Amino acid sequence: MASDLCMRSEKRIGEPVRRILAKNCLFDPSRKIKINDAEGTVLIPILMEPKPEVAEALGKLGQVDLITATLPISKSPPKDLRGVLEGKLPVNLLDSLPKSYDVVGDILIIESMPPELMPHRKEIGIALLGLNSSVKTVLLKVGKVEGEFRVPRLEFLAGVEKYETIHLEYGVKLKVDVSKAYFSPRLGGERYRVSSSVSDGETVVDMFAGVGPFSIMIARKARARVYAIDLNSYAVKLIEANICLNRLKGDVLPFCGDARSLAKQFAGMADRVIMNLPGHSLEFLDVASKLVKKEGGLLHVYVFAEEDPLENAESDFRDAAKKLKAGFEIRAMRVVKPTAPREWQVVLDVWAYPK
Repeated sequence: MASDLCMRSEKRIGEPVRRILAKNCLFDPSRKIKINDAEGTVLIPILMEPKPEVAEALGKLGQVDLITATLPISKSPPKDLRGVLEGKLPVNLLDSLPKSYDVVGDILIIESMPPELMPHRKEIGIALLGLNSSVKTVLLKVGKVEGEFRVPRLEFLAGVEKYETIHLEYGVKLKVDVSKAYFSPRLGGERYRVSSSVSDGETVVDMFAGVGPFSIMIARKARARVYAIDLNSYAVKLIEANICLNRLKGDVLPFCGDARSLAKQFAGMADRVIMNLPGHSLEFLDVASKLVKKEGGLLHVYVFAEEDPLENAESDFRDAAKKLKAGFEIRAMRVVKPTAPREWQVVLDVWAYPK
């Protein structure tokens, strides 16, 4: 049981008390209300202690006390966000409720919120907190991932205000600070795909490593050497922390700085290059082609593409590649995930031949 907290009120004001609690997202629908006719009281289950202004509003109704009591579990608690918020939000807003979100460790991040729901965002956050027992914090992304560090602007909605957590992915532990360094849990399957294809003895350059999820997963699965580069000094500190958090077969060597400048010291060394910077990866194609060994190497190139994503991704890649001296052979392409209406992230697995 998540909580034993209850509000005890006179029976005559039980329903007005319940309505105030529900309006402030305090009512716990997973437990049943208990009526004591002999005492003329009612016990209403709540999720947390009311704030002073809510307690003041309840007190104006009559005698209301905060107590602890074990109440029976409701047979049919709401199982989704709409079910929890029915009766609490205007009916015309229920269809606009967020239908997907990211969970990073014990932090839930809502990707976007329609303008009409913004006045109710705290209520929605509290409802999501109640629906996800492993979540301690609910945040709302209030701006696009922008800037050289690809970090979103986040607003705290519910739970414990924090931004750092430990995310578990295919057995890999990743320390993440969602407010300071880029990380997307939606790439977990892609990271597993790439890491599973790496052989012992490979040298890998992770050009835009973030907190190191590609690098760490590769080194956990293979006796490979991975050079993990990122411009964000805080992300590099997290890579260092993540090396310590995991038992690795291979080696991860973190470097802080611009990939174009740092890559010069790894020229001709790489069997494989990871280019997870979808908005700008093609601008670094010349750098990546110089990183691979003289016999060639595999590039994992991530790009954004609009409708007909595979066709457009291939066209954009070929336009960028034809300006370079190196040779390229596209060996595979796949859609990784949707990123916006009519926009997708695509990965091209490309063999590069330096010239």
